Amino acid sequence: MMGTTQTYKGQLYWVADTFMHERKDGTLAVILVWASQCLECGDEFRFTQPALAEKFAPNRRCQKHKRPGVQVNVG
Repeated sequence: MMGTTQTYKGQLYWVADTFMHERKDGTLAVILVWASQCLECGDEFRFTQPALAEKFAPNRRCQKHKRPGVQVNVG
């Protein structure tokens, strides 16, 4: 999974790390740590998502520049 990349709305994301998470029921889940570059400042940011998640709808900006519900202006 490391080295896996995905493009979302023209923005490149890559798997920077993985780890195991024990759920409340005792089963284990693989968690992916995705990385990308903030579209506002260019700094790298990271977020986590279960490896078996059906939907990939990632953050597009870093924590400092996050603006939920506001579209990213590209170009």
